[in-house]
Amino acid sequence: MIRRLLINGLLAVLAIIILPPILGPFIHNDHSPRSAIREDILKDGHPYQSFFAIITKKDFIDPELGQLYDVYWFDHDNPTGMTPTLCYAPKTKSKKHEVSCGTGP
Repeated sequence: MIRRLLINGLLAVLAIIILPPILGPFIHNDHSPRSAIREDILKDGHPYQSFFAIITKKDFIDPELGQLYDVYWFDHDNPTGMTPTLCYAPKTKSKKHEVSCGTGP
């Protein structure tokens, strides 16, 4: 009984480690702004961070770029680690979201 529980637990941990990079392209698409931001993080080579990023909507709406989002995620390439980013994800004429991100002042 304990052996079966241990094996099932290890299989669950293995699935949590293996599945995010495989499922990322299918889950993160550009049909919503948050999903488009996650897809942009994934395309930068951060498959796990694309799932664990915290994306919050700000009150500011730019007339040209649309809704502003705060994105917090861990960038292992950045020496400071935590990477707060400001992102816009306006919808283009082709009905897809185009992400533009940068750091705030």
